[in-house]
Amino acid sequence: MSFHSARHTHATLQLSQGTDIFTVSKLLGHKSLKTTQIYAKVMDQNKVEAVNRIQLKSLPSTDGEKR
Repeated sequence: MSFHSARHTHATLQLSQGTDIFTVSKLLGHKSLKTTQIYAKVMDQNKVEAVNRIQLKSLPSTDGEKR
């Protein structure tokens, strides 16, 4: 594993475990928060994929019709 890959993995894991982006930015030594936001975009995509995996079943309404 390269040093860059290890840093990227570390940042992604920190964000996935709830570490705020400002702390991750400081841990990585980034001068600009925009640099760290690259990792946040990875996490945002993971959230979208997770939500899209949920399959909702039709629930009966109060009037007996399915919605």
